[in-house]
Amino acid sequence: MSAANDPDGGPIAVVGPGRMGIGIAQVFATNGRPVQLLDVKERTQSEFEAKVTDVRETIRSNLKFLAACDHFHGEIDDVVNRIRVTRETAVLENTKWVFEALPEDPKVKRDFFESAAGELEGSIVATTTSSISIDELADVVPASDRLLITHWLNPAFIVPLVEVARADRTDDDAVEATVELLEAVGKEPVTCLDSPGFLGSRIQAAAMNEAVRAHEDGVATPEEIDRALRTGVGFRMAAIGLIEFIDLGGVDILYYVNEYLSEELGDRFENPESVVEKMEANDLGPKTGAGYYDYGEDVDADELKRETYSRMLALQEVLENE
Repeated sequence: MSAANDPDGGPIAVVGPGRMGIGIAQVFATNGRPVQLLDVKERTQSEFEAKVTDVRETIRSNLKFLAACDHFHGEIDDVVNRIRVTRETAVLENTKWVFEALPEDPKVKRDFFESAAGELEGSIVATTTSSISIDELADVVPASDRLLITHWLNPAFIVPLVEVARADRTDDDAVEATVELLEAVGKEPVTCLDSPGFLGSRIQAAAMNEAVRAHEDGVATPEEIDRALRTGVGFRMAAIGLIEFIDLGGVDILYYVNEYLSEELGDRFENPESVVEKMEANDLGPKTGAGYYDYGEDVDADELKRETYSRMLALQEVLENE
């Protein structure tokens, strides 16, 4: 059976026993998968043994924390013992998935892929990165159509999202199988094109920059800015996505807000082309039957709002009980 249609069997290889690699290994081991955690950094034997101890202690600490928060109910030893830290690249042979989690340095990643090319020929190779394009690595990976990006967010064993980024040449079956694998271990994979910042980092960076600008402009202290985001924007975004929110509030609202902000604060708030196009077409959201989502003629805009409000209230109840 090929890697592309066997998401439930066989070991997972994770390359790089740093914070991200350990987190990824923990996710798979917690869900019953044996993991080969490959250390390719040059170390003395004593340094390697210390790294093995560090990996095991880190995972134990993570699991104890999760258990204390009622988010882990298994046996810690079972999870730790599913992970084998090794320096033997031969473990990559016939491994269906290889999750590379080396430092964010194209040379480091390329050096590894070049040295391990012979062991990677049958694998789906997922490079974990937030900034390096598939194109920078494709020429040193065998069967580059099975090379894709999985952008995990730290801490990998808590944050649900994994962005699965692909190039035009990426094999559809490899993407589909990777999504299925990630779903099977409780993650929320989102597919996108290989593009700078993908989705989360691109949008998050814009928000962080604007928060800093608000502080630099003397609008509020860092503490007040963060409190506003946690209890307002951040709270709301846990219940409804940004695009959904645009539609629900009305594309016209965003249009007029951008008109005002661009005049007051600069071109960075200029309306995107599609916002202008939707204004001209009167595609303003549920109230007109279509916005960025297609709602149809029979949509009940008030019911959509009630559903969103219910999710917000449920979230508020959870936060109040923490």
